[in-house]
Amino acid sequence: MLEFWYSDKCTRQIKLIVCIATCVMIYLCSTVQQLSPMFTGISIAIGMSLHGLRALSLKIAADNPYKKGFAILTFVMPLIALITLISMLPAEHRLMLIIQLIGFAAIGLFILSTFPKRRFD
Repeated sequence: MLEFWYSDKCTRQIKLIVCIATCVMIYLCSTVQQLSPMFTGISIAIGMSLHGLRALSLKIAADNPYKKGFAILTFVMPLIALITLISMLPAEHRLMLIIQLIGFAAIGLFILSTFPKRRFD
């Protein structure tokens, strides 16, 4: 899915629609129970770090023996961080909090992934 997000096939309109849908989903879940600001900040940081790890993995040469290991690390590290955060969530309305947590991580990714392609005319 990340490959599609970063490809030319994913237009600005698609990215905007996905961002708006994610924000609406977060808002609807927050009407049941709000995610604490600490969890929100950490999940946004996880999304931003996912973008940073992907950018670093693209800088590694294709013939480098560490390329495959770094690709695995790019996938595993944010996943472990999200699972750790999910395990620390309160039990009441846990599903709504998990959806918000993943949504904020996606927002963190969206913010950084769309910024380099902006045109300031």
